[in-house]
Amino acid sequence: MKTTLLISSLLAISASANAEEVTPPLLPEVTIQAQRSPDQVSKSVLSGKQARHIAGTSGDPLKALQSLPGVVSSNSGRPAVRGSGPQDNAYYVDDLPIGKIFHVGGISVFNADLIRDFNLYSAAFPPHYGNVTGAVIDVALREPRRDKLGGKLNVNLLGADALIEAPINDNQAFYFAARRSYIDLLIKQVEQKGITVQIPNYADYQGKYVAQLNDNHKLTLHAQGAADTLKLNIGASSNLAKQDPILAGNLALSDHFNMQAASLDSVLFNAAANKLAVEHIASGFTTRVGGAGNISVAVDDVMLRERIIFPVAEQHELAIGSNLVRSKIDINADIKNTTCTQFNPNCNFTNAPNVRLLDSFVSQAIDGSLQDRWHVHPALTLVTGVRYSYEDYLRRSYTEPRLGVEYQASPQTLYTAGWGRHNQMPTGQEISRNFGNPNLAHLRAEHSVLGITQQLDTAWSIKAESYYKKLSNLTVDSPTLNYINAGSGRAYGLEMLLKKDIAQAQSGDVTGWLSVSLAKSTRRNDLTGASFRYALDQPVNATWVANMQLEDGWSVGSKWQVHSGAPYTPINGSLGVYPNGGNIPNYGAINSGTLPTFHQLDVRLQREAVKKPAYTLNYYVELNNVYQHKNVIGYSYDPTYTTKEPIYPFVLPLSFGVQAEF
Repeated sequence: MKTTLLISSLLAISASANAEEVTPPLLPEVTIQAQRSPDQVSKSVLSGKQARHIAGTSGDPLKALQSLPGVVSSNSGRPAVRGSGPQDNAYYVDDLPIGKIFHVGGISVFNADLIRDFNLYSAAFPPHYGNVTGAVIDVALREPRRDKLGGKLNVNLLGADALIEAPINDNQAFYFAARRSYIDLLIKQVEQKGITVQIPNYADYQGKYVAQLNDNHKLTLHAQGAADTLKLNIGASSNLAKQDPILAGNLALSDHFNMQAASLDSVLFNAAANKLAVEHIASGFTTRVGGAGNISVAVDDVMLRERIIFPVAEQHELAIGSNLVRSKIDINADIKNTTCTQFNPNCNFTNAPNVRLLDSFVSQAIDGSLQDRWHVHPALTLVTGVRYSYEDYLRRSYTEPRLGVEYQASPQTLYTAGWGRHNQMPTGQEISRNFGNPNLAHLRAEHSVLGITQQLDTAWSIKAESYYKKLSNLTVDSPTLNYINAGSGRAYGLEMLLKKDIAQAQSGDVTGWLSVSLAKSTRRNDLTGASFRYALDQPVNATWVANMQLEDGWSVGSKWQVHSGAPYTPINGSLGVYPNGGNIPNYGAINSGTLPTFHQLDVRLQREAVKKPAYTLNYYVELNNVYQHKNVIGYSYDPTYTTKEPIYPFVLPLSFGVQAEF
């Protein structure tokens, strides 16, 4: 698709400019069972400590997602899971919904040292999670330290961050972390093929305050935020401007979010666990695209969340959850409306109609979930559930069942199965007045999954899963209604994860994993009957991650990835000339082309250089794409669409970082 190639080009250019002793706690703690789910169906778990040492991530734990089975990386750097797109995922932090966990380029918005672990639910996730058709990424941030004042300072090639934390008294503690990129302060702009890039920048912060009110109640205050800015100038002589003249000029993208929340964890009668939370998120974005116009959107969300887990009987528990969300949306848009979708590759801005919209409205949504987890037999657990949701903008409600089975055949062998129905609201452009169709229905998905996990010994384990995902009500562009629900799709595959995990690695110990995925994902235009490969379809995907602990505080790690080439839509010359003089591209069948096979080796060397009673000093060096293989992520065409050039992702050949901790 032309828009996909445009975005890929801009991101690639933008990336090239961005040349990326335990003390017992003093406070009594409440053990809240609801904080981390015991559900095992289609779930992958990685600790923050383990994920921080993976080669090629620059110490960013969430980049480890792309080394797990079923996860592929899009050109935006955000993860896509099992035949769905990055926009089809739901993100949670400390059991609170959060809309943004990645900066431009796929860098996570968190201080790496704060991530305790994350759960990835790849399919048929529990009913208390929100409405999406893809996957759920559930991040847990650690508690503040409770022994003394402490902090950390990190500096790497892309940015710098600082963390401070301390107890306030015997029952209270806090931390606050902040980060900013600084390359834009050193290099103002670069020019490449008629496009001038002002170096993008990002910033984020996280704060947490914990108060142990008494033996049964804990109050936590949360604060998080992030922002990104990207500016380009597309010269009139560039190929992009010659293909789509209205793109010539300044292109500016910026977005932000700020979240504040208060949550109360309580132990109630009969060991019931309750979590009550109030959350506020202010987010928005502003975009200006050359002469095509501009759009600004601001969203203010207030959420009330409640979830209680209580025992019905021995080995039998019930979880009840509910959410109430009030959203105020302000839109100011005057821009060309390109109603292109994955079913239509032609996204020409110059010839699209101009649309104006000045709108402000309030929307509300409510949902409720019920999950019953029952050990009907010492070896067999049944997990049944249902989710009801309603939103008043499209006036749509859905009641969706979920089912999970966990069979512990032996202490070493676990069988799992899951099934569930899911829905997801279309994008804002697709449902807004003037730009979209406010009468659309939600996207729908049905997930089915079977799995087996085998513990081979104390260190080695292997996990295999097969899945099938059926998609319906996908949005297709329409000449009269802008968009209609007339698309479908399916995704299926087989995944394997072979893992070696040692609780306390000693010198010479090797840990890591091998993940292999065999997958297929397709889309179908139900109006025409045409089927094609999904844009992120990668039939074979394998990743090997290894880390070895050496002597004197040294460790070395490596990551090797290989996957089938993703599909793309070829352009075979032109069909004529637009009224503005630009050539009309002659698109081939959607996603009928295939990019070359992708493969890359990254190596990481890390050392704890200084370890004193008062402070420690660590550093790492990474060699990325060691053998300098030129991976292709797409093609750009000349103005007549007769010749094409490969687009390569920018990869820092060398990355390094230093951390001081006290």
